[in-house]
Amino acid sequence: KLNYKRGNEIFSVLAAPSIQPEQGKGALGIAMDKIGIVKLPLHKAVWKGLEMTANLTVFTAKAIAGFFVDIVKGESVMDKVAGPVGIVGMAGDAAKLGFVYILNFIALLSINLAVINIIPFPALDGGRLVFLLAEKIKGSPISHRFSSIVHTVGFALLLILMLMITYKDIIRLI
Repeated sequence: KLNYKRGNEIFSVLAAPSIQPEQGKGALGIAMDKIGIVKLPLHKAVWKGLEMTANLTVFTAKAIAGFFVDIVKGESVMDKVAGPVGIVGMAGDAAKLGFVYILNFIALLSINLAVINIIPFPALDGGRLVFLLAEKIKGSPISHRFSSIVHTVGFALLLILMLMITYKDIIRLI
């Protein structure tokens, strides 16, 4: 019998441990971890925060790269993303856990958006950087008309993707 507390309610479930659990799963199919707040002196907290931010940024970039690898492999990726509706739901879940968790969620969301924005795709900052690099290599400006068309098409594709993801978010709610 396993007792656990969610909010102010206590729940009980019967759990049968597995002698040979599946790879990546615990004997009960759950993982337990201690959580809490680490208190450090200000000078150590700043450095620890910078270290954690750098690690989280690298992890996020690797996860996004893996996402694109999955797309190239032809795997279904729509269940791995969330749009505005899904993000609001996740923010609500984080807020229920407490102020520190909502701050962590906001930080993760900001890092995620920064990494996505640097992707070399038209209409994103990464796409604009590609155009600047091309102009530097070429030695002359790229046609304003061509640049506008490419970025407009890229923006339209991003809007279509956003609508598809938002639709999937709404379907998950229903």
